[in-house]
Amino acid sequence: MPPIVPPSQFGRGHRDESVSLTTFSAPRLALDAGPEDNGVVNVRTDTDEAGSQATVTSTGAGPKGVPMADESGVMLPGSREEMRFLRKNSNWVNMIIAILACMAVVVVLLLIAPQPEVDSERVVDYQEIAEQSQENADFDLIVPQIPGGWNSNEASLERLNDSEYTSWYMSFVGTERQWVSIEQAEATEQWAERHTGEAVAAETVDVDGAEFQIYRTNEAKEYWVTGKGDMYVVITAIATPETIDSFAQQVAEQLK
Repeated sequence: MPPIVPPSQFGRGHRDESVSLTTFSAPRLALDAGPEDNGVVNVRTDTDEAGSQATVTSTGAGPKGVPMADESGVMLPGSREEMRFLRKNSNWVNMIIAILACMAVVVVLLLIAPQPEVDSERVVDYQEIAEQSQENADFDLIVPQIPGGWNSNEASLERLNDSEYTSWYMSFVGTERQWVSIEQAEATEQWAERHTGEAVAAETVDVDGAEFQIYRTNEAKEYWVTGKGDMYVVITAIATPETIDSFAQQVAEQLK
């Protein structure tokens, strides 16, 4: 029985001799059998030989035969294209995360930066207060000269909390967020050391004949402690070394 050529092979102007038939047959074909029973019939035409076959889009296969993209070009989950895309964009994501982390650290440092312990907007005449307080003091009060652009925001002679000593206290606020306080009392070395809190002893310096023990904290706060007899002075400062040294010199001169 001759092979059956599909009707689609024929049309207007079709040439019968252009049809090339290649038949693979099995003996005793059953008329009612399926292709799997009777073998496979391949039909090739001149048109096929000319390369007019339908174009088949080949898709690459990923690991274990999983295609990396479908025919529409959409990346499939787990494909190599998706992995390359993620690696390429992850560099930008990591850079943005690093920048945000740095900004967060800067903000935190600004928030925890030490601030003056008293109201920096208040202004008092510390020299006048010193004159008035001297009448009630049992010792000569230290009254320094402050740099230009500085002012005092507190000055008092009083006994604070449960202290058994009356102290003379002054606070000064300067330019560039600097701050210095001076506290003076007839007391003991232990009284002076209690003012340093958890600061660590760093060094000892001599200023105009007065010996100052310097304590420092991680927050850039410094304590300069000196004494003469039973008179002790504690300078607490967040300021430049030159500023602190100028106050220390005046304290040393007035303690003589």
